[in-house]
Amino acid sequence: MFRFITILFFLGAITPLHATSVEENSDVSTNTQNNLSTPQNLSLNTFGQWVIGWGTGAEGARQRLDYIQPEDVVIIKQKGTTLEMIKAWQQYYEQEAQKSLSNPTARYRARLMKRIAELW
Repeated sequence: MFRFITILFFLGAITPLHATSVEENSDVSTNTQNNLSTPQNLSLNTFGQWVIGWGTGAEGARQRLDYIQPEDVVIIKQKGTTLEMIKAWQQYYEQEAQKSLSNPTARYRARLMKRIAELW
């Protein structure tokens, strides 16, 4: 049993992380938090704060957008994030911002993800 667990652990450690791919023509309404990838399947909260560094709420996302640098994107990559993940989350937050115009958090997060993609 121990060998089986060890093998599973080893396979998990060497298996590359997969991102949800979003086609240019895809219907963004099908994107939900539940079917979008994060590095190592992190929760959205952990992904946002630990990997992206967007803080809390609209103000945290706005501040991160104002100060994001190419060096930050290098760190985001090192934490296992792919460009496909960034683009998928950008689309998700753009969709959320359109659904609710009174949701500044989604608007800033969409802009932040777009900026990260530009710096990629």
